[in-house]
Amino acid sequence: MPLYFLLHDAGRFRREVRPALSEAWRRRSFEPCRALCAALAPAAADFAARYHTGADEPLLARAARGDVPFDRDLWRLLVGEALLYAATAVPEVPTAVDALRCLLAPSHAPARREEFDDLARVHYGSRDLVFAGAYYRPESAGYSDADDVGRLAGWLQGVDVTRWRLSDLSGMAEFDDGERAEELEFARDVAFPALRDLYRQARDAGQVVVCEIV
Repeated sequence: MPLYFLLHDAGRFRREVRPALSEAWRRRSFEPCRALCAALAPAAADFAARYHTGADEPLLARAARGDVPFDRDLWRLLVGEALLYAATAVPEVPTAVDALRCLLAPSHAPARREEFDDLARVHYGSRDLVFAGAYYRPESAGYSDADDVGRLAGWLQGVDVTRWRLSDLSGMAEFDDGERAEELEFARDVAFPALRDLYRQARDAGQVVVCEIV
């Protein structure tokens, strides 16, 4: 399943996005997030025009007008839209999760977010997305705040990819040696540098990184 990275300005995420969505859940009303939805509506319209998503109006545009009664499922849909349209960037980042796990942390990925190692946090977020006690897609979405991003950027920077060897991928038993060699090259030369650059740039820009499996 595709993994997306959404970069958010940390100040706006903290001051505007999370409080509005949290208050909407707390009050069981979309009224507290109407201003946020109105501010994001132009970005939603631009996205629809650019990617030809169809004629259906985004939920946040309707919420901005006050046309939508509160519903828990609609609230989660609205959170997803807000996370997308409030993002300053949604970079295309190639991933090689299985290969990197063999190369960096040869063990099974922890199932619970609080037990994630750094490799899992880089891909899936350090924290659950929680708004006033309500979890947004806890098994499929998470985020790393500015402090997390800074620490993860430092961890990625310290990895020496020249130490990686083909034998490190022996756990990928479904591949032959030629396929493992391709996986090693892709992880070393494409996927890992892309992750390292993503977190370095997010750290330098003071951004939050939201990770979502879609």
